[in-house]
Amino acid sequence: MSVVGRACAVGAIVLAALTVAFWDSGSPSASGSHVAGGDELFQAKGCATCHDGPDSTARIGGFPPLVDAADWAGQRRPDMSARAYLTESIDEPGAFISPAFAGGGYGSLPAMPNLALTPDEADALIDYLLSE
Repeated sequence: MSVVGRACAVGAIVLAALTVAFWDSGSPSASGSHVAGGDELFQAKGCATCHDGPDSTARIGGFPPLVDAADWAGQRRPDMSARAYLTESIDEPGAFISPAFAGGGYGSLPAMPNLALTPDEADALIDYLLSE
């Protein structure tokens, strides 16, 4: 990967981490009073920085698209449902490296940040990804 590519990837990860920190600092869902919709979380938690989503295009490339997840997520790993696969991918992104990852492995790219999702937020995000 070129120096410019690495700089862009690092910048995107920093942007995603700052988005997560900002979201967590004043999120009504942190108190349990409101859970944002999955579409809002996809943007607010920084997912849209690296991943194409149902309603958005990633700001940087090379990371697996999450469009049409209902069509492929249940086929990615044997004996794992689409919901279970997406849950694992969010909770433990290094447990299985997607074949759609252009880098073929994380290599010198930073790993996906911890999104600090509550269980309700994770459910909302997964529902959003599977709803297409």
